Amino acid sequence: MDVRMMKTERRGRIIYVWPLILLMAACNEGQKSTEKLFNFDGLIDDQISQLSQRARVVDKASELDGEKSDSTFLPSSKGWGDELWAFRQLELINKPAYRNVYKVEDPVKDSRSNLKVRRFQSSSSPISVVSFYYQGDFTRLRKIEALLTESNILYTTHRELTMEFEEEDNKPILSSYSLNGFQKVPFTDTVRFSVTARIEW
Repeated sequence: MDVRMMKTERRGRIIYVWPLILLMAACNEGQKSTEKLFNFDGLIDDQISQLSQRARVVDKASELDGEKSDSTFLPSSKGWGDELWAFRQLELINKPAYRNVYKVEDPVKDSRSNLKVRRFQSSSSPISVVSFYYQGDFTRLRKIEALLTESNILYTTHRELTMEFEEEDNKPILSSYSLNGFQKVPFTDTVRFSVTARIEW
């Protein structure tokens, strides 16, 4: 084969292969940028689907600024979405601004049980700590605890969120959840609130 033809063919291969390399790098970068610390939206969507299909009943006790109320009801799919909306706020840990600010500890031995803990902690994120309690393998999730604090010129709010799970058909299914905290608006009293719910099996 003529040397000039070989060089031309070689240059053609380089020109053809280089865009593929760039495309592969871009895909890898895209995958890296969308990787989540934990997929809270996916977890909650799955729980809404599972609880709706199983027709689970909620026994809930609420308190707002000292006024208490109790209720027992069967949520629809939309109702479950309303019940669990607060936990979607934990997706905040996956925002690019916060994704790299967490110190991760795993596994940590839970002194109160035989569970292991995967803990995310940060001093610069509104969600200062998220703890995942699991049994043996992380897929066997038993509990999630989180602290969320927001402060601006309009208000300061502090929330403690907890979700507990039982295992059914080798999947974690929500068995209880709670939300406790307070909100402070300038020049007004602090409003305290709590919600504790048990899911009847």
